[in-house]
Amino acid sequence: MKLNLGLELNQSQKLILTKQLKQSLDILNMSMYELEEIINKENEENPIIEVEKKENLDWEKYIEYIRDTKYQEINYSQNKEQNYNIENIIKYNISIYEHLKNQINYYNIDKKSKEIVEYIIDCLDENGYFKGDICEISKKFGISDENVLKNLKIVQSLEPSGVGARSVKECLLIQIKEKQIKSDVIENIIKEDLNLIANKKYKDICKKYKITPEKCRKILEIIKTLEPKPGRKYSFFENNYIIPDVIVEKIGDKYEVYLNDTNIPNIKINKFYQEILKNSQKDDEAKEYIKEKLNSAINLIKNIESRKNTILRISKEIVKHQMDFFEKGNKYLKPLILKDIAIDLGIHESTVSRGINGKYMLTPYGLFELKYFFSGGIDIASTSIKNIIKEIISFEDKKKPYSDSKICSLLKEKNINISRRTVAKYREELGIPSSTKRKKIC
Repeated sequence: MKLNLGLELNQSQKLILTKQLKQSLDILNMSMYELEEIINKENEENPIIEVEKKENLDWEKYIEYIRDTKYQEINYSQNKEQNYNIENIIKYNISIYEHLKNQINYYNIDKKSKEIVEYIIDCLDENGYFKGDICEISKKFGISDENVLKNLKIVQSLEPSGVGARSVKECLLIQIKEKQIKSDVIENIIKEDLNLIANKKYKDICKKYKITPEKCRKILEIIKTLEPKPGRKYSFFENNYIIPDVIVEKIGDKYEVYLNDTNIPNIKINKFYQEILKNSQKDDEAKEYIKEKLNSAINLIKNIESRKNTILRISKEIVKHQMDFFEKGNKYLKPLILKDIAIDLGIHESTVSRGINGKYMLTPYGLFELKYFFSGGIDIASTSIKNIIKEIISFEDKKKPYSDSKICSLLKEKNINISRRTVAKYREELGIPSSTKRKKIC
């Protein structure tokens, strides 16, 4: 047997994640509060660093300034006579109740229905579940139980998905409907066998529904994406103020985007240690220590500046893509995915993801998490279009209701290009009869 020995060269590319790059990615991913903690920690551990706290912004003067100037140029969907309390948005003590009631301002419902819906919202617990009594509400407002349930459905159509449910089952079923997940198996598991999932009896699920372990695994992954407590993400903020990372103001005909870094301390290099490094002739160990700490401080400063720049660039692109939202309001939110922003800025999708994580934008319509402006696909897009269809129909001449073709044309005028068949599908999903039936009802 002949043995051949040889040397073969292979060229390959590997991404080596340096300590500086890792810190840069971590800092970009952090919220403002997390970054402040890191800076304070570094200040304690690194003698090279001097942290200078910025003067606190005089919020009262800032609020008056905005109220008297910039924000007067904006047309709100709310009552123009109401006092727009910007303070509650800039340093906003978010609760599930305020979040839901704010959304109701965009619904075309009469005064009494709004009062009922807001009362139902007040009957929710901190996790977003409805704990009221249908009969008591019907008596209080002098309406039928069916009418109460109709208004409860409005609450259940709000964000976060699953809010207003009366049980975990109903909560999860609302979410799969909202996400357009069409699977009888998933629906039946939610209705009948959540206990099997809780007890990890996956073999029993496979046996009952005659599915393979792989199919079962995929179903479980889908169910795990659902939120059994839709209100809990707001409970964290009950005793915490949120300060926006970016502020959007309308100046003339343009929207200006500003970085709000008032809560991020300034970092300076202690000159005393720099002088020691320059002048020290001996003690290599001390010099090495100072060099290490100096590099650590410089890298931290660079990474914070990089974070600021990336967040600002992403925010400007969001405003550019969602201009209809800023001009017309919530219903005109367009489908937007991370890839869209990544391509425009020439950066990776993961960079966009880190740049929007835990970051907030103050807009003329209130405070929004940057993630709010991303649809992740068809779900929010279809919801927004449905809201617009609902609005179009609410303003039609009841004696001459719009056909699906006419609605399709009106949507095209708003730069929404969908087929007549899709209009019919969305209309039916909204529970709105055809134009012929609407005319008969009239």
